[in-house]
Amino acid sequence: MNHRLWALMIVAFLCSSVAADFSFTRWAIYQNASGDAGRLYHLMHENADEVPVFGASKAYYDYVPAELGLNVYNYGLDGSGLDVVDAYLEIELAKQKTTPIIIDLEPEAVHDIGDVSAFIPFAFDPRIRRLLDRSNSMIWRFYVPGVRYFGYYDYYLKEFINDRVQLMRKVDRGFSYEKYWAFDRARLDDAVRKRLQGPNGYFPDEKQNARLIERVKQHPERIFFLVYSPVHASCFANFQNLGRFDAFKAQLSALPNAVVIDDQRLAFRDQWFKDTHHLLHDGAVEFSRKLSAQITEALYSRRAP
Repeated sequence: MNHRLWALMIVAFLCSSVAADFSFTRWAIYQNASGDAGRLYHLMHENADEVPVFGASKAYYDYVPAELGLNVYNYGLDGSGLDVVDAYLEIELAKQKTTPIIIDLEPEAVHDIGDVSAFIPFAFDPRIRRLLDRSNSMIWRFYVPGVRYFGYYDYYLKEFINDRVQLMRKVDRGFSYEKYWAFDRARLDDAVRKRLQGPNGYFPDEKQNARLIERVKQHPERIFFLVYSPVHASCFANFQNLGRFDAFKAQLSALPNAVVIDDQRLAFRDQWFKDTHHLLHDGAVEFSRKLSAQITEALYSRRAP
C-alpha cells in the first residue's frame, strides 16, 4: 500500500470522526434536556421570558418549576459553586431581558465546578473557557472534535436515554425528580450524625461574593432573588460566624435590585429530607410553593405605588 493511499485513509478517518463528533454533539447532547450540557446549551440560546434558577445541587433538586408560579427553568448543577453561577450569569446577563433571576446560595463556599462533561462542548466559548481555566479543568483535547468526549460517551448516552425514557428520573424544565428517592430514616440519621461532628457555619470565599455583588450592581434592570433554601436543623448546631453571615445578607439586601430570602430554618419534617442539605420531592414541592408566594409578594410590593 503506497503512502498516498495511507494518507487518504487517514484523512477519511479524521473526517468521519469529526463528522460523527458533530452529529453526536447535535443530537445526543444539545437536544438532551436531561443532561447538564443540554441545559447549558438551552441557557445559551434562550432569549424569551424565562426566569432562570442558578445554583448547585440544592437548586437542581429543590426548585420545582411547576410550583414556582413563573416561567422558570432550572439550571442548577450538582457539585458546583458560585464560580459556575458567575459563568452562567455572564451568559444570562448578556441577553436583552428584564425577567427576574433566582440564585440559590449556601453559607459555605464551594470551589468545584461539578462534572466537567457539562462544559466540554462549549470549550471554545470564552465564558466557559475562563471557568475551566480558573478551576484548572481545561484539557487540550477539549478543543479537538473527535477526541474531546473520550471517556464521557457513556455518560452522555446514559443521560440521552433517560431523557427519552425517564425510567429513573423525571425532568421538567431542567428540574430533576429522582423517582427512586424515598425517605430513609437510617440514612438521614447517619447524615445528621456526620453533620453534628463536622464544622457548620459561614465560610465564604470573598472573591466569589464580590463577583456576585458586582454582577447584581451592573444590571439594575434585573431583580435578583438570592435564596437560602431549607436545610435540616442539625446544620445550625454550633453554627460559626453567624454575625458575619448576617452582615453579608444585610449587604446583599442593601442592593436596590436584590431580594434576600432566607428559608433555611423552615420547620420541615424529617420525612421531607433526603439528607441534611437536600429535599425529597414532597419537600421540594412545599418549599417551591412557599418561595413562589414570597417572590410574588416581593414583586407586588415593588410595583405598588
